[in-house]
Amino acid sequence: MTSPGTSTFEGGDVLSLENVCAAYGPYRALFDVSFRVPAGGIVALVGSNGAGKSTVARTVTGLVTATSGRIVFSGHDVTTMPAFRIARLGMAHVVEGRGVFSSLTVEENLTLAFRQRAGRKLLAGNLERAYTAFPILGERRRQMAGNLSGGQQRLLSLAKVLVVPPHVLVADELSLGLAPVVVDTVYEGLREINRNGTALIVVEQQVSRVLQLAGWAVVLDRGAVAYEGEPAGAGEAVEAIMSQREEAASSHI
Repeated sequence: MTSPGTSTFEGGDVLSLENVCAAYGPYRALFDVSFRVPAGGIVALVGSNGAGKSTVARTVTGLVTATSGRIVFSGHDVTTMPAFRIARLGMAHVVEGRGVFSSLTVEENLTLAFRQRAGRKLLAGNLERAYTAFPILGERRRQMAGNLSGGQQRLLSLAKVLVVPPHVLVADELSLGLAPVVVDTVYEGLREINRNGTALIVVEQQVSRVLQLAGWAVVLDRGAVAYEGEPAGAGEAVEAIMSQREEAASSHI
């Protein structure tokens, strides 16, 4: 395993997890999860269904409270902090689902987000930036967000972040169910957000795709870290886990 003391982690860590455990009632979901996210970096969080990827995403953003361990974000211990306070510190979470107000138009969705984050005076300029980055949203600005396609709704969620960048964006399975051409647009949006200085945690099942984007990778298996290191080694780690599972399944036939 490669040490995080490489150039990938220069500039310090904006987020770190230290032996984090989490549970849903009596069901333990995470076991001593530890990894770091460099300021301005991109970390891929990969693994099979049920590996614990989305639980990690919910735990670092405060939607699930860690039962033990420590989470430090921008110098603050946020282990037991509620989600709204973590968001105020500069954490954003874009999920696979809609993540938009379906009964409001595209522009009304953006207006709410931009006024809250940047104020009224910058609204016109921020709207223009969003429509420049994602022209399809400009074309659909008067359309109800609930009537957009799944891919367009995810672009709308990203546009809210692109214009007023957070310190960390957690992107959870954004490519799920999307056509390849739409995934290309979503990933370009992620790259643009990262270019603006936001660190990314990208939760993804399309392993090869996200490893092309990331500078660091974490592989989860049954709620624990099976690998942390350079993206090149993450694909091999995932394949090894899948091979072990197939062998175990065949031995029980």
